[in-house]
Order: sequence, then structure tokens, then C-alpha cells
Amino acid sequence: MTSQYGNTAATIAYSCVNATMNVMFAPMEYVHLGRTGVKVSRLCLGTMNFGYWIEEEDSYPVMSRALEHGINFFDTANVYGWDKGKGRTEEVIGNWLSQ
Repeated sequence: MTSQYGNTAATIAYSCVNATMNVMFAPMEYVHLGRTGVKVSRLCLGTMNFGYWIEEEDSYPVMSRALEHGINFFDTANVYGWDKGKGRTEEVIGNWLSQ
């Protein structure tokens, strides 16, 4: 994993997902998102650095690993991406989902 900041940011993000999941002994728990009827994981993956600090291709293994462990709740906002372009993180997630 490489980015303009080396592989540190992507490696840390991937390691955090692994470390979090390795300490969990029970299956992922899900809760209803408000009154929508949609069930989301209790753990949420923050994505604000995808496409900014972490290059797009380096973000994919992090999201895939989270999904493998049952995390289906990804935090994003249309301002993430900062000076690389607001909404860039949403584009990264969309590209990953379309694979």
C-alpha cells in the first residue's frame, strides 16, 4: 500500500480494522438505523481519509476487510476529500462498491 505519505496511513487503517476485529469474540451486533428499518453494525468505519491521506487503491483492502468482519456502516460526508476535492471519499467508496 503506497500513497503520497508512504504506506503508513493505509497500513495503520488496515491494522486498526484487524486489531478491532481480533479482540471481538462475539459475532457482529447490528442495530436499527433510526426508524428506517435498516440494520447497521454497531461498529462504524470512518472513511474521511480515503482519497485524501490514503490513496483510493489502498482504501479498498481496508473496506473489504471491514465488510468481511460484518461492518456495514461506513461514515462519509460530502466534504471529505478536502483540497483533493470535496466528495472525493464518496467517489472512492462508490468505486469500491461498483467492483
